[in-house]
Amino acid sequence: LLNKTDLVTEADLARIEARLRGINAFAPIRRCSRGDVSVDSVLNIHGFDLQRALQTNPQLLNPENAPTQHDKTVTSVSLDQGAPRHMRTVQKGDLDFELAADFLEYIAESQGEDIYRMKGVLAVAHSQQKYIYHAVHMTFSGGFEEAWQPGEPRESKMVFIGKGLDEQFLASTFNNCLATPENLTRKASTLRFKPGDAVECRTTGFDAEEGERWAAGTVVEVLHRADDMAPGEVAPYRVRLEDGSELTVLTDEGSEIVGANSHGDEDGEEAGEGCEAQAAPQQQQQFRVQVPDGVHAGQAFPATVGGGHLIFQITVPPGHGPGSWLTVTAPVEATGGARAGGGAEGSGAAAAGNSAEGTHARTTHQAASEGEADHEADEASKRHKA
Repeated sequence: LLNKTDLVTEADLARIEARLRGINAFAPIRRCSRGDVSVDSVLNIHGFDLQRALQTNPQLLNPENAPTQHDKTVTSVSLDQGAPRHMRTVQKGDLDFELAADFLEYIAESQGEDIYRMKGVLAVAHSQQKYIYHAVHMTFSGGFEEAWQPGEPRESKMVFIGKGLDEQFLASTFNNCLATPENLTRKASTLRFKPGDAVECRTTGFDAEEGERWAAGTVVEVLHRADDMAPGEVAPYRVRLEDGSELTVLTDEGSEIVGANSHGDEDGEEAGEGCEAQAAPQQQQQFRVQVPDGVHAGQAFPATVGGGHLIFQITVPPGHGPGSWLTVTAPVEATGGARAGGGAEGSGAAAAGNSAEGTHARTTHQAASEGEADHEADEASKRHKA
């Protein structure tokens, strides 16, 4: 089966088919896309003939042949909620879509060169459809597709194939993505605002004549879910505006929501022709993250902050272990949007991340001290300004 034919040109297909016939001149080649072939074309076709195989390779059955050499660093890891209990390495339950998406993106970006293949079927909270994905290195494709059938167990399955895979790390991080009360409470604690906080929200897009419109209000709910939202989507905030209407805020970013009296400056001058925009001053913001089960001193784990939009790779410091709380310090924009990452308290690990409108960029750094973490943050800030 010559798959993914929709991704290449006819010249590429002809070249690849010529190479395949040089390897096996007898096997028919069937072109396909997304593996769409009939069962009859691949089963009971009597494609293997021992005598013909011996003509091609007379030493095929010789037991004295040198054994095939394999790279022992290449392994596979399967995370299967439906596996027997004594073989299951992950807990059962639906996944929080945002946490799971951040997990997969982190793996693709931090280990993409060593990940030969990722694929899986995920049971996502607030979705009646399966989330099906696959990836090769850093090329990722996924989406909500077929529906869960009545009586079908809602169980997630993930497979990783690559070099240097850490099964314990993958399993513990998977468990941290489950939509459990503990994980959701930890996720909510990373949001910039809590119920009762006075905020200002952007209510319209940018208009050439009127600019952006903002309205004051009060946060009434965090991690809000409504029936008309996309599968798996959970909004960080539900805000009641001063006119009594309610607004769902879909992202915890300074471009959408800020603290009260933080947006605009009535006495300030608008930047016009010949004026130079001033960079917003950096402030330090601390986040509390909890060490997940199975992660001990000296081991690293990714922790999401800012509603799951930033990932910090944190190394657990001596004297800490599963359940311990660590403090992560990060410079933030005056608007409240996280800009670059600092280090976990006493850990010697640091991360940098920045969010632009509609884009979430994540970069992980390992620093040996707080001084190096500050240097990494400065460099990340320079790249961000550039």
